[in-house]
Amino acid sequence: MGLFGNLFHNEIAMDLGTANTLIMLNDQVVLNEPSIIAVDTITGELVALGRKAMEMHEKTPENIKTIRPLKDGVISNFHAAEQMIRGMIKMIFDGKKSLIKTAQKMVICIPYGATEVEKRAVRDSAENAGAKELYLIHEPIAAAVGIGIDIEEPHGSMVIDIGGGLQRLPLYPYAE
Repeated sequence: MGLFGNLFHNEIAMDLGTANTLIMLNDQVVLNEPSIIAVDTITGELVALGRKAMEMHEKTPENIKTIRPLKDGVISNFHAAEQMIRGMIKMIFDGKKSLIKTAQKMVICIPYGATEVEKRAVRDSAENAGAKELYLIHEPIAAAVGIGIDIEEPHGSMVIDIGGGLQRLPLYPYAE
């Protein structure tokens, strides 16, 4: 990458999940936090995110509200998602030796069945949070690549991605 590679170039991969958000920076997992934020309802300012916001959940004064910006793996609250993405990116760059405190390239995983509106919400949130070059990839494809499956080979593979935010699915109609 060169002498100044890490000072001027940041590549982020983000898995926005209903339960947790994971961020990789330059091929290393640097953040694994719950997908939740705490916001001051009077000022609209972000009070806490991730684990700190989770600790505040249902224990806050009236003017502070905890928000889960994703539902079923897609953004349900655009403004809260943008605040969460921006805050998590800021978390990973605090204390790092980098002249650029934002993501130059960002890859974000999206659910396979995401609609165009949901994809646009993810794209807009990431761009408003500072992403310069953005790519969206379906979660099953990312999982397949992550476990070493060559996705361009003409052979069958089954990848099952069960996120933490999915409700219990009836796999067998008579099971309790």
